[in-house]
This record gives sequence, C-alpha cells and structure tokens, in this order.
Amino acid sequence: MKYAILTFTLPIAVPPRWAEKLRGFFANRYRNNPLFHNHTDDGKDIYQYPKIQYKVVQGQFTITGICEGADLISEEFVKHKELIIEENIYPVVTSKLEMLDVDFNVVDDFLSYCFLSPWLALNQKNYELYRRGELDLQKVLIANILSDLKGVGIWVNKKIIVKGTFYKKEITLDNQKIIGFMGNFTCNVTIPSFIGTGKRKSIGFGIIVKDTMGEEAKRSNEKFVS
Repeated sequence: MKYAILTFTLPIAVPPRWAEKLRGFFANRYRNNPLFHNHTDDGKDIYQYPKIQYKVVQGQFTITGICEGADLISEEFVKHKELIIEENIYPVVTSKLEMLDVDFNVVDDFLSYCFLSPWLALNQKNYELYRRGELDLQKVLIANILSDLKGVGIWVNKKIIVKGTFYKKEITLDNQKIIGFMGNFTCNVTIPSFIGTGKRKSIGFGIIVKDTMGEEAKRSNEKFVS
C-alpha cells in the first residue's frame, strides 16, 4: 500500500489542536478536492475513511497520506513553504517527505503498538456499556481496525486479535469534556506508523506507532496531547 509521511518543522512548537487548523488551511486551498478535507461543497461531512490525516507529533505538523492521498501529499503538500494558522504566517523551516510501500493487513505474528494521542473509542452506542464497566475496549479496537482496513479497500478473512492495556485520558473538544484512551496493545495486524484510528482520526486522534519509541520521546509527545 502506498503511504506518505510529511513532516513540517515550524519556528515554534506546534500545539496539538492545531492539527484541525492545518486541515482548515489546506481545505481552503483545495476546496474542490474532498480528499483534502472529507467535506462536501456545502460543508457536510463525507463518511469515508480519510486518506489524508493531519496530526501533531512531538510539536511538529505531520501529515499522512494513504493510497491516492499519498500521491496528493507528494504532488501538492510539499509545494507549501509557509502555513497560515489563525491569520499568522509561519515559514516552513524544514519539510521531510517519506514515500513508503507498507503492509496493512492481518498476519500470523503479534506486533506491539502504542497510542501517541488519545484514541476516541466511545460513541452513543457503547458509552452506556463503558459507564457500567461492561465495555471491552479490545473489541472496540478490533472493530476500528477492521473498519480502517475496509476503508482502504482491504478485506480480511482472518480473525483480528487485540490484547491491550488502556487508561482514560480526558480531553476538551468543542468545549466539551471527552473521554479518550492511551495505552499499549499487541495485535496480529501490520499497522503503518502514525496512522490514526477511531473517531476524529483525520485531525490527529488515535495515532498508532510501533511500541519501539523510547520513553523520553513518549513523554515528550505526551505533553503535546495533554
């Protein structure tokens, strides 16, 4: 699967919630292409897997592109030498583009992963189960990963297995307190690093990486997602 990772370094450490502002910057410039923003012309959400995802990782803007989203990143995103965020112009000090061919599929081995940003696992259907202490977050993550695979056109005929340890992390989103989760898990799926899962994955929530990142780097990113 074609996969692109583009990192923009600005003169400042970027706050985590600016991922949505970065999406807004590109949405304004590419209004006619919903791949950039997953919205219709009249502003309504398009309910499909976001092939372009906007994130903040360790204080840097990071954009991931999957399949045709990877092509757009290599053709369009790299052209920008400055970003306008909240009416302020920020020069791009450095940009780094990685074009990769990655696997995203069920395998025979178990691989270790962790969340770099809160995973928004709850919805109207499962919140009551969570409130009663009856929700199995491992099953929710399996469903999220399966949905992600289908979203990029990958259909699996093997059972997905997840074993994880998760802890609650409250965040404020749209002036409301939202419950997210951080943690580590093992899974029999090869998941590309920095891909997002769960709700709001297009703006930096539910970022997954292989659990080989050093503890110092994890703590560094933790302060950006608080």
